[in-house]
Amino acid sequence: MGYAGFRRAGYPIGSGSVESTYKVVVQARMKQAGMRWSRHSAQAMLALRCALLGERWDTVWPSLLTVTIFV
Repeated sequence: MGYAGFRRAGYPIGSGSVESTYKVVVQARMKQAGMRWSRHSAQAMLALRCALLGERWDTVWPSLLTVTIFV
């Protein structure tokens, strides 16, 4: 990896920003007390959470109203 070049270009080096995003997106919703998730349900919840936090809810939600989800 060309870390020096990435630093010169202003890119962050390290995992701190990814770990922080994980805490906001995943842990805040998925790891509350007593919660248990199937793989399918967890993936669906994370997709919705990313749409909400990514400010894409208004474009994503209408398309989900036509989808039938079997858990």
